[in-house]
Amino acid sequence: MATYTKIFLQFPPDQVFWNTSTQFFLYADPNERGYFPLFQSLDGPGFLPGSGILFVTVVSSQSYRVEAQNDQITKEQVLAVLRNMFGPENVPMPTAFMYPRWSLEPWAYGSYSSWPPGTSLEMHQNLRANVGRLFFAGEATSAEYYGFLHGAYFEGQAVGMQIAGCLAGNQTACAGKVYYEVLHGTTPLEEYNETNGWDVTSFQTYGIVA
Repeated sequence: MATYTKIFLQFPPDQVFWNTSTQFFLYADPNERGYFPLFQSLDGPGFLPGSGILFVTVVSSQSYRVEAQNDQITKEQVLAVLRNMFGPENVPMPTAFMYPRWSLEPWAYGSYSSWPPGTSLEMHQNLRANVGRLFFAGEATSAEYYGFLHGAYFEGQAVGMQIAGCLAGNQTACAGKVYYEVLHGTTPLEEYNETNGWDVTSFQTYGIVA
């Protein structure tokens, strides 16, 4: 598992200090890489106009750092960055502040799945494989889009169709997914196929290209 943390701040709508027609603001800390680098406004067209909501995203080691500390420390650090960006006289105290701590949740220990080096499609397929009548679906079971919402959607759709097919009497659907009793250390080209959850050509081309 990996972690990805969004930290939300809400300011009084009449004291919004950023240009609400701009969605993203970047910050490059001179000393520490990834230190509150990306702010995004939700107070704009297509989002929540008039909300006064701004959030900042941190990843990797910075996620683990902020999730291990209390709200007050994180809030002070984020406000210091914002006041450095927009001027100390322009940034008021937020009326609301919150962020999740996915890495500390005992049922998750992270916010999205991340394949470690050396993971093969066979290993991942064993994660996807059903156990009898128990089927699994989520972003973690998506070979193509693990870590993303649409990966969870596509996997849920596929498993739902498979279960529906089984209930309708399709014996192929009832057979479930492939499980590899013997694992190989690498993934040969021919295993990038639908059986192993690979429906797209991301880095190779099938057939002849003119």
